[in-house]
Amino acid sequence: MYCKFVIKLKSLKKSSIESVDNALVENKFKDYMHVKRNIEFEFRDVIRKINQNLNKCLVLLCGSSGDGKSHMLSHIKYFDEEKLLEGYELYNDATESEAPDMTAIDTLARVLEDFSDLCIDNGKEKKLVVAINIGTLINFITSPQGKKFKKLGKYVKEQEIASGRNKAYGYVENSMFQHVSFSDYQMFTLKKDGVGTDYLEELFGKVFSQNDNNPFYTAYTMNYDCAMASKCPVRMNYELLMDTNIQKAIIKRIVEVVIKDKAIVSTRDVLNLIYEILVHPDFDYNTLCGSGTSDVQYLTECVPWTTPMLLNEFEDVSPLLDCIRKHDILKVRYEQMDNDTISFHVMENIKDVFESLTKATPYETLGIITDVSKLGGLKPELKKVIYRFLVRLRELNNGKETRQSMRLQEFLKYIYFDACGKENELANLYEMTKNAVMCWEGCFAEGDICVDSSNDLYWILEQISLQPFIYGTSTIEQDDLQRFFPSIKLRFENASNVNAGCAEITVDYSLFELISEIEEGYRPNVQDKNHHADFDSFVRKISDLGNKKLRVLIVSKNDANEKYLLQKDPFGKYTFKVV
Repeated sequence: MYCKFVIKLKSLKKSSIESVDNALVENKFKDYMHVKRNIEFEFRDVIRKINQNLNKCLVLLCGSSGDGKSHMLSHIKYFDEEKLLEGYELYNDATESEAPDMTAIDTLARVLEDFSDLCIDNGKEKKLVVAINIGTLINFITSPQGKKFKKLGKYVKEQEIASGRNKAYGYVENSMFQHVSFSDYQMFTLKKDGVGTDYLEELFGKVFSQNDNNPFYTAYTMNYDCAMASKCPVRMNYELLMDTNIQKAIIKRIVEVVIKDKAIVSTRDVLNLIYEILVHPDFDYNTLCGSGTSDVQYLTECVPWTTPMLLNEFEDVSPLLDCIRKHDILKVRYEQMDNDTISFHVMENIKDVFESLTKATPYETLGIITDVSKLGGLKPELKKVIYRFLVRLRELNNGKETRQSMRLQEFLKYIYFDACGKENELANLYEMTKNAVMCWEGCFAEGDICVDSSNDLYWILEQISLQPFIYGTSTIEQDDLQRFFPSIKLRFENASNVNAGCAEITVDYSLFELISEIEEGYRPNVQDKNHHADFDSFVRKISDLGNKKLRVLIVSKNDANEKYLLQKDPFGKYTFKVV
């Protein structure tokens, strides 16, 4: 026997027929799932201006797999009242070939033939939109066939499409080449006071909103008379995620992996994730029915199938879920967590704790239909599973800020200020980074940096006066940024020798976390230096800006008072003395 509700949920999976968009096919389900994004407004604006000014134009709709290129084209083609794409040819999949003897590059060359160097100025009217992955575009213009498209290649290079840091956005005046790129946009926005997740919230709402237009909710209500409805973990999971606060907790985890792990997350990835945290990979209706013979068997089968467990417990389900698992609350060690763990595992009767932590959630049913009080000393392995379930459920429910979440918020503020060009707001980050540089090989007197610690007996130090080398970018007043990068470039120079140039470092979240730890007194070890080889190299570049060619201080590792100064005088002679 099969479950109609689970079958409907499967339309969210990447592997489902519904997940594979085709801009040439009308799809009412896709129309229901459509959520407008800022990139759609930009694309529409570009198309309007083309329609007003150009008779011939190639529009590249760029991005990566699953980000929504084809879906957006399909929606505008079939459900747009303006009929903006009337008269346009659409090429939907630039990774496919037309015939066995043709490669995808060969097919693309044929599709783009009217925009080759030979044909682009032939006076033929043509408007073409190509949905293309950036990697495929670069492969094409650097291929032998791409030699016939040097003008297109020049446009791609000038617009810096491949770098993701495009020079310009929107319509390019008098150009037969136009582009709009999903890579320019994040799935969430940055604000002065935090993160905006309107798009993701609306996407979750498409699945969990309680209205008759929602096919998933309709399938859920129609499944109410199922014999296993009251015991079904999929229904419990769906009911849990009807709570918008739980949805926001999941969305917070998505934002976390985009910033911390630089994960590239597409709309298709998010919908696939929703399925993964609703339905266990091994879900089987008959197995569920068979698990009801005893409380222990039922809980053993059911608890691992709950959303808190699906979100954190299982490996190699999908890349996005693997990233999310890295930040499982159970991987964060602190004293209160250790005390809670010990307290729970010495309990003979866990019923009160179970009822307290599942109260007002769909999983409260688990404590009603089974007798969890028996698990105390009889089933230690199941008790461990239930503990992991309860801790993760509590984390989804409480919404409290942790030290890690507050640090992430701080980093996001710096990204916001950097994207807005408000460099004065980065002063504290510059100061923290400077301190990390000066303490990388150990802490010494102010202005002294270690340039060599390899000797067993001595440190070799030089003097340097670090200061920020400001980019001088223009300030952008925006309260809702969608174009930004999850890293910040900082530059430093030696105030005593500005002619020596500067050194640049890209600070991502992982490095920011280490810099913050150093600011709080942590001292980096060999593992940190191997993991952050880029920062280690940056420190070496910083040392090249100092005065080690003129003066070094040698300090004993055994006696801090034992110091020697090696110095070069104006006549080129070196002096060596005890200081």
